[in-house]
Amino acid sequence: MARSRAKNILIIGAGPTQIGRDTESEAAAVQIIKNFAETDRNLFYVTSDANSVIPRLDVDVKFIEAELTVNSLIQILRENEIDVILPVAGNTVALQLSEQLNESGILKELNVRTMGVTTTTIHNINNPELMNRVLKHIKEPTIPTTVVENVTDALRFAKRVGFPVLIKPIASLTKTNRIKCDNEHQLMEMLESAFKVSITNQVAVEKSVVGYKEIEMIVIRDAEGSKLLINGGENFNPIGVHSGDSIIFSPTQTLTDVEFQSLRTAALKIAEILKIKGVCHVQFALDPTDGKHFITRINPFFDRSSAFAARATGYPIANVVAKILMGQNLREIKLSGVQRHDSLALIEPVMDHIAVRFPTWSFASFKNANQQLNTRMKSTGSVMAFGRSAEEALQKAIRSVDSTTAAEQAALDESQLSEAQLINVLIHPRAGEVYYLLEAIRRGYTVDELAKMTHIDAFYFYKLRHLVKLERRLRDNRFDMAALQEAKYFGFGDTQIAHLWQVRSDEVRDFRIKKAHVFATYKGVEPTAGEFPYLTNTYYSTFEDEDEAVRTTGKKILVLGTANSQVGTNSAAEYTTFQTIQRCQKLGYKVILINNNPNALTLIPDLADKIYLEPLTVENCLNIIHQEKPDKIIAQGKWEIVTQLVLRNVQAEQLPVSRTTRSENIEADYMGVISSINGSINLFGVVGIDEDNMFIPIEVSEALKVKVDPLIKNANQHITNNGIYSVIIKENMHQLQIVSVVPLAVQDLPFLSFAFDQDFAGIITEITLNGSSKIENHPIIQGDYRYSHVYPYTQFGLKKPQNPPFSLAIGAEFQSIK
Repeated sequence: MARSRAKNILIIGAGPTQIGRDTESEAAAVQIIKNFAETDRNLFYVTSDANSVIPRLDVDVKFIEAELTVNSLIQILRENEIDVILPVAGNTVALQLSEQLNESGILKELNVRTMGVTTTTIHNINNPELMNRVLKHIKEPTIPTTVVENVTDALRFAKRVGFPVLIKPIASLTKTNRIKCDNEHQLMEMLESAFKVSITNQVAVEKSVVGYKEIEMIVIRDAEGSKLLINGGENFNPIGVHSGDSIIFSPTQTLTDVEFQSLRTAALKIAEILKIKGVCHVQFALDPTDGKHFITRINPFFDRSSAFAARATGYPIANVVAKILMGQNLREIKLSGVQRHDSLALIEPVMDHIAVRFPTWSFASFKNANQQLNTRMKSTGSVMAFGRSAEEALQKAIRSVDSTTAAEQAALDESQLSEAQLINVLIHPRAGEVYYLLEAIRRGYTVDELAKMTHIDAFYFYKLRHLVKLERRLRDNRFDMAALQEAKYFGFGDTQIAHLWQVRSDEVRDFRIKKAHVFATYKGVEPTAGEFPYLTNTYYSTFEDEDEAVRTTGKKILVLGTANSQVGTNSAAEYTTFQTIQRCQKLGYKVILINNNPNALTLIPDLADKIYLEPLTVENCLNIIHQEKPDKIIAQGKWEIVTQLVLRNVQAEQLPVSRTTRSENIEADYMGVISSINGSINLFGVVGIDEDNMFIPIEVSEALKVKVDPLIKNANQHITNNGIYSVIIKENMHQLQIVSVVPLAVQDLPFLSFAFDQDFAGIITEITLNGSSKIENHPIIQGDYRYSHVYPYTQFGLKKPQNPPFSLAIGAEFQSIK
């Protein structure tokens, strides 16, 4: 029977972190939930992400830990009498699940509708042929494609659309990718084998857009059809390299106004024809010779590009979309930062700076992975940087890559490559491509040569050439004030300059501050570019005269964020930082956050009191410390930076102090979680460890409790500082013994916080700042689930080893044990 009112809303999450998906989906979900919590609707959030922060939100939302499958969602729909499902905060995972739910007939049976995007739109987007019909209806060009059954028809099609073309067998007997053919000879040769592996003896042939510019547009539409462009981004690499592995500049750098307006119009038309209520990300392939475009992807949900657009422009996309989903229109929505103006949500953001998103990899940990860049995404994270010029933003992005991953950015030592090796890398891009391009310019390659070899727009090589000229000027003019000032203006860091001058970075800093009097200044990030008075809490550094940042007053704490997502910490580190910020605020501190991960959960508006979108380097930390004079400094990870700050007489606390609590491949049966405060031990509970190194919350039986209690009481002999600890326990001949007692690690902290209904990150923060914390015990949350690590081996094309080390995990998930 149909329910009369949309009362119960199910938000479908994206699942655990993996390549191509960081915490941007959960960041959107948090903002949507906080907005919806102000209404009288019942909210449900389902995910398999064991690092989800949703269970610890101070709002009324029912958190459901479940595998993201159609069967589990059908059960949830029935048990909770769901009226509406919201898939736009769950990336492609939620969109595909919504499609499958619709096809199963359950949505019609239970009278459940979708919010933000219709089932018809979802169906069209998931079916390329149907999407092409929609695009043709609005007179948008589609990539010419045909299905042929013989060589003659394939050749005729290729001659009509022009080479190169891509071919792929239909219903292939083996796993196949699209094959690029540059001429008739290649096409005939490849077709022979393609027909053989096709069950239907058919081959799809399409015009190749490899080498075209890749452009991205983020738009918003409300229920009454008002639309606006939030942001346009331009990929450094042409089509052929996954956009997640390419550097992205915003605003677009090389488009003519005619090209830009054409793409803007197309993106707005798509949002209209699809009846989007919220955000829509449209990707284009733009022919650099004639300016014609094709649409290559449509994402009517929050993804990494919409997250970057929000950071780059300062426009609170998720908060505005949440209000649209609640029934408001753009002309009614107010942006909280706007002063002396009724409504500014219905404005297209304007940027007076350049933002760069820069991919980072973890290849040093997966040495056998193929590091060549193609249409399969391989970067595990990204950083962003802001500047007044393309050079400054790019340089800041390059030095945003911290020392733990710097070696991975260039798969080879570019300075040691032979000319043949360098040319090969230029033609076939690899991870860390920009380092090879800079090396080629140092060796005298011209802009035209590089543009021809790489198909990258010549504009970018002029910028790279400028950076190389600045390098040479610095090298030839040691401790020259004018050279220093110009280099700083275009983004060079003290460490980079020190390398060129062959001195210590502290010497450069002392010279810069005490003699050259060159200081960092800060500019606000907000969507009006100064057109309207706007109170922003987000800043980036540059080296100009005017400083827009005012020192924060009151008791304040500087939190060093997580930076780019890496194997080992990633979303667990974001969870921990999120909880740390909230506890600091409860303790009366104003929180100043420095972070440069565009997908970071902790960068959502109104979480931290002030945000610096800056490289996580010693130099930038020292600059901000000088600017803000914080009372305390704490870091989530960043071991080397904390060490370097301490060496410079800066007191900084690191928490949690461990990435992984358990030694690799250690044999254990149980793990107890305890607090130790001034010699007093408290046992929160015990979890079991099975042969797959997965955690299963268990009730502590009386028999087990009798064995565990004496061990826990003796755990103090292994502990020297107050904190939260993991007690690793092994059972041998029915006797329990402690294998090790180690600080609770960031990897395990989110799941254990959920299992024991504790805010362990907050407790650790309070112990660190105040020396103690009030401990309250809660019953273990019951449920048939387990906690398992997620690894990126599959995405790298590698076979997963039998016992992969925990330090190489990229995420964590709940798994059913029924």
